[in-house]
Amino acid sequence: MMIASLSGLELMLLFVWFIVGILVGIAFDILWWKTGMNKYERSVEFFEHYHWGMVLLILMKILLAVSDVFSSFAGTSIVLILVEATQEHPFALKSNHQLSSTAIGAFLFVLVVFI
Repeated sequence: MMIASLSGLELMLLFVWFIVGILVGIAFDILWWKTGMNKYERSVEFFEHYHWGMVLLILMKILLAVSDVFSSFAGTSIVLILVEATQEHPFALKSNHQLSSTAIGAFLFVLVVFI
């Protein structure tokens, strides 16, 4: 999908879905930290918020051909990546799982760029 070839209405709908994605990301993060859902992370602590954000970007790039609704994934992924940057060990830097987290991040980044 080429953005330049979209009508004003189509661009507005993409923007609305993007905003919905941001709201979903904020709600998810609040639930993650406030309800104790983060306790389930202990067995997969090397898979960070920003990894989920990149997975959503990959899925968005694939699924946008099906529906514009998937542009919401961009908003959610931005929230997850920004939230990661504000944590105690952003992007797993200086954590006990830095190497595995970085390897996963590098792999996902390559997929985001080339898919």
